[in-house]
Amino acid sequence: MLAAFIACFMTMQAQTSAQPQIKASDIIKFNEQTHDFGNIQEADGDVSCDFIFTNIGAEPISIVKATSTCGCTAPTYPKAPIAPGEQGKISVTYHAKGRPGQFTKNVTATVMAGTQTVRQILQIKGVVIPEIKK
Repeated sequence: MLAAFIACFMTMQAQTSAQPQIKASDIIKFNEQTHDFGNIQEADGDVSCDFIFTNIGAEPISIVKATSTCGCTAPTYPKAPIAPGEQGKISVTYHAKGRPGQFTKNVTATVMAGTQTVRQILQIKGVVIPEIKK
């Protein structure tokens, strides 16, 4: 009896671990993965861009998290699942005030399809032109 249980458990483990791992490129396609703001004025404050994506997989996907590399970069993302063929967007705002100079910041989007999770790196960059103090 115990031997049969162990054999059944081992078979289930083998089937679970045999599930092929998906890649981000299998389920989600972004119009761009890097956005270059170019030169921006510190005096203008925040700048934002949208990373538009399409669910290219066969099942709904969910953005379960989007995190940035620092507090100067704030991503927002859809909370509802995105159906196959549908589009969504991850908006990223960079707080330029008090941060003159060149910047490159990453946002990591965690995407779930079924029971599998993948991560996609998005990047913003640019140069903040210092505000002239009078």
